[in-house]
Amino acid sequence: MKKLLISLCAVLALVACEKDDANTIKIGAVLPLTGSNAPFAEAIKAGMTAAIADKTNTKYKYKIVFEDGQAQAAKSVSAAQKLVAADKVKAMFSHTTAIGRAIAPVAESANVLNLNATLERETTEQMGKTSFFQGPSVESYHATFMHAMKANKVKSVGIIAQNVGVSCPGAKVLAGKLNVAGIKATVECFNPGERDFKAIINKLNKVDAYMVSGFPPESDIVLRALYTSGVKAEKIYGQGIDSGTELALYENVNCVTPTFGTPEFIARINKDYALSNMNLTSAAYDLVSLTIDAFETVGPDNMDVVYEYIKTHATRDCMSGTCKLLPNGFIVNEAEWRTYKDGKPVKIEK
Repeated sequence: MKKLLISLCAVLALVACEKDDANTIKIGAVLPLTGSNAPFAEAIKAGMTAAIADKTNTKYKYKIVFEDGQAQAAKSVSAAQKLVAADKVKAMFSHTTAIGRAIAPVAESANVLNLNATLERETTEQMGKTSFFQGPSVESYHATFMHAMKANKVKSVGIIAQNVGVSCPGAKVLAGKLNVAGIKATVECFNPGERDFKAIINKLNKVDAYMVSGFPPESDIVLRALYTSGVKAEKIYGQGIDSGTELALYENVNCVTPTFGTPEFIARINKDYALSNMNLTSAAYDLVSLTIDAFETVGPDNMDVVYEYIKTHATRDCMSGTCKLLPNGFIVNEAEWRTYKDGKPVKIEK
């Protein structure tokens, strides 16, 4: 009996040790941990984890609670509800504007931060009191891409854009700007799930270059179709597409994507997290760093003050270059032009 009591006490002590104390602030993460979008989750996880690791001697402990939303709105909402009800998170992190908007009502109702890193460029929609999304600005994307076209003396471009988020509408706006600049641009949009791109490629025949805007696996399939039709990698430009697991497909492809961060940051992420594909890593790092600064400065008890802190400090020099808060709560950062050499991203200086 005595041994049983000792054992029981030991178990209870262990459980007590494993419990989070009142000094722990939890940040939930609703990410596509499985499926074709899992590379995005890996990139975001690395940025979030690195941000927490860099914050030393803090008043509070920070813990990330991960949930698999599988890039589906219904599953992501269920995950968000579990995070606020069971895990008592003070902030939630997600990927893509669609998922961020889907879980926004859950965040608003629970009065917790709704953070989101996206490749889809900024939206004009009002984000809401608790929501802060970060991604590259349309102007930065378009200016970087137009510079690449002019630098490579491209006279005509065929844009193949996925009908998801702002990819297709954004491609049409970009085409208008290119045409005004004297570069003939034609846009063909495709729906998620499409697998045969021969007809689109034939329609865009005889252009100097191609731009692909979308997400894996479709963007990978478009690349393979272009290669099959005889197009060289050097004639292909991507807009946020280098996020799949098959980075060999992107060798020598020019990509206009969110900033990966400083060379030192890239080297560290490559080494510490074995991650060569870093789309969204710097944005995740920026948002979590800003959130921790807010909690450390004003505490977690008055979330309205936390939101005001973030609004006041969102415009700053950040790992993504320069971050700027728009009136609707969207934080824009810079885009950059890079290519892949031996499976590694190489920034192309303007």
